[in-house]
Amino acid sequence: MESAERLLLVDGHHLFHRTYHALPRSIVGADGAPIQGVYGFAGAFLRLLRRFSPTHVCVPFDPPEPPFRRALFPDYRTGRPRGTPEEVANFDRQVAQVYQVLDHLGVRHPLAPGFEADDVIGTLAAAATIAGLPVTIVSGDRDLLQVVGPRVEVFMPKGQDGEVYTSAVVQERWGVRPDQITDLKALIGDASDNIPGVPGIGPKTAAALLARHGTIAALYDALPSLPARQADLLRTYQTRVQLNRRLVTIVTTVNLPTAVEEYHWASVEPCTASTLLAVLGLRR
Repeated sequence: MESAERLLLVDGHHLFHRTYHALPRSIVGADGAPIQGVYGFAGAFLRLLRRFSPTHVCVPFDPPEPPFRRALFPDYRTGRPRGTPEEVANFDRQVAQVYQVLDHLGVRHPLAPGFEADDVIGTLAAAATIAGLPVTIVSGDRDLLQVVGPRVEVFMPKGQDGEVYTSAVVQERWGVRPDQITDLKALIGDASDNIPGVPGIGPKTAAALLARHGTIAALYDALPSLPARQADLLRTYQTRVQLNRRLVTIVTTVNLPTAVEEYHWASVEPCTASTLLAVLGLRR
């Protein structure tokens, strides 16, 4: 993926959540209110810019409205505690401050009502691929592995570093190609999004089935050739599998500007999280 140009797509809420929960609330702003999330985000984001040297940048966030998937499955992404009203207010306040940081850096941070940041990322990754622009996605959401391809990689932060997922790495780690990730997760579900899978079919079994049959559709066509217990389970939970596939499939047609030049980014002078926040008046 060597190129003079590159689009960096950062899952804004993922990066903010990581720093918000990892740093102490004793990090406060000029007004004495906790600012650990925005401080950590700024530092992590600046490191990503230095690491990948992108020419195009976008940081989508999840909008406050429920995603369209909630209408398909009311339990989708429920059960995630947000904390006390005070904690929720502080969290939202810091997200707004992150927007200030990105505005100052000249980085677009779109929200698409009814869709998730993943869908915006998938849409822009698809558009960049058509334009011939290499893409690095930064997120911890494994759903995004489905968009990995010859020009698209996913960087998953881990500790102070992270792991890069190419098509070969996805195949090695999951036993399926990137384009089979949706079918894999349709079978096994996703506990992080509160999506139940088919009982008795875990990642290894699902990967083996897809390696043999290719797709969910072909797998169901082959039910008579499967062991009786496995075939019965797949038959019993077929409706769930079909719904799961809709839930885990990333939308690549969100209505937003997709011309890559909309996200062209001019690098700024070197700075640190502290100096950046000081310029914005968020920290002394």
